[in-house]
Amino acid sequence: MGGPHDQYWATCTGTVYPDPIRTENVVHSLEHGAVWIAYDPQKVAGDEVSTLEAKVDGQPYMLMSPYPGLPSPISVQSWGHRLALDDSEDDRLGQFITALRRNPTTHPEAGATCSTTAGSFDPSAPPPFDTSAPGPDAVPMTGGPQSISAAPTPEPSFEPGHG
Repeated sequence: MGGPHDQYWATCTGTVYPDPIRTENVVHSLEHGAVWIAYDPQKVAGDEVSTLEAKVDGQPYMLMSPYPGLPSPISVQSWGHRLALDDSEDDRLGQFITALRRNPTTHPEAGATCSTTAGSFDPSAPPPFDTSAPGPDAVPMTGGPQSISAAPTPEPSFEPGHG
């Protein structure tokens, strides 16, 4: 949801990633004002994935990827905010996107791009997904991120690991 991250942001130009991507790169995208929809591929499939893709595909400052092992089927993040959902048709998903995507009062790098350049993050060959614990140099985000949960279990932290 925020905090230390990789120097290269994940391309967030309405990009739908078919495979899980590193949170270290996604967190940098969130810093630029993007909204990330993550879903557990064991809990969300078929038409539900298509519904989520329709909200992301081609939309600036949006990205989506599977994230195995989420406690809720769907988790939506912006810098400092998270919403856990059980259903892709939940009205709060659109409200979250409308309220927080590119909202200059909610992320540190207002006006930063979501496109990437050669030699930075390659969306066709992103760095490998890694769920290991953060390295010793990782510092947790301060400033009170907000989490809104529709599920009874808390979401895992999307703070970056090492990298």
